Order: sequence, then structure tokens, then C-alpha cells
Amino acid sequence: MLTRDALLDAAAREIDAHGHASAAMHHIAKAADVTTGALTFHFPTKGRLFAELTELGLSRIRERADEVAQLPVPPLRKACLLVLALQELLQGDVVTRAAVRLSGELPGAANWSDTWLPLVREMLEGANESGQLRKGVTPDAVTEMTLYLATGTEVRARGNASTAEGTETTRARFTELCDLLLYGASALRPPEPR
Repeated sequence: MLTRDALLDAAAREIDAHGHASAAMHHIAKAADVTTGALTFHFPTKGRLFAELTELGLSRIRERADEVAQLPVPPLRKACLLVLALQELLQGDVVTRAAVRLSGELPGAANWSDTWLPLVREMLEGANESGQLRKGVTPDAVTEMTLYLATGTEVRARGNASTAEGTETTRARFTELCDLLLYGASALRPPEPR
């Protein structure tokens, strides 16, 4: 792993475990197996390191959200798949978790939900237009519910190393919750298990 990548990974692990206020440059350097001088060569300040880490993690969310947006499935299912993709990123990618945490802890940082929530809203508006939402259920209400679900997922994933078995169990449980919440608001029934 290149030094810069190792430093970003070490910083992500430190942020994931302790948050930005408790993250120490010397701990990050030690975890990356480099000197503090090497760390400050690549990232002269904590702020620069955290800004790059945040952008890297948020770009992963944007990329995954854009991939899901291209899937040829009905809009309500697409919204559910997007939230599931977020859960998988948060559970399995420490850089994404750290970026999301930093976006909430650093003053002036980009809000992580801005990278995916507009797509969910668009999908839910499409679902409403095609009759997939039950009468009286608004796209805005389901969008807000989706934000709360994703935020809870982020908090629960913090500092948790994932194992293959734990990831599968979490994925299955999250899929069940997503189907319950999104299809509970729907005029459609959830897809049959495969």
C-alpha cells in the first residue's frame, strides 16, 4: 500500500474508533507504520488529512449511489437497493464510515446525506407518480424516514469490524427492515424471497 493510502486508511480507523476530536496525528502515523514527519509531508495539517478522507469516503457513496440509480428496476425497489448499498458501505468500508462521521463532527464539512438523499427523493417521486406509494404517503415523508434509517445504520456501524458472517446477518436483517419500512408504505408487496 502506498504511504498516502496507508495514512488515509490509518486515519479512517482512528476516526472510526475515536472521532475527530480524539484523533492524534502520532497515533495515525504509528498505525500506518510511518514517522510523524512522513505524515505531515503528505498532510501538513489534521484539517487537510480529514478533508481528503471525507472527500474520499463521500466519493465512494456518490459512486455507489450513481450505480444503483442506473439499475433497471422499479423506483421504489431502486430506493430500497440504494439504502441497502449505503448499509453495505457503512458496514464494510472504514473510509466511508470515517467520512460520514467527519461530515457530522467537523464544522463546515459537507453533509453525507447530500451525496445520496436527492437520488432517493427522486426515486420516491417516481414511485409516487407510478402508483407505488400508498394514498396519503408522500415522497417527502418516506425520504425523511429513509434518512433516519441510514443515520441509525451509520451510528450502529461505527467502530464495528465486520466479519463475513456478521455482514451477512446484518445485510439480511437490514434488508428485512428496509422492506418493512419501504414496502409498508407501498401499495405493492415486497418481492418474494429467492
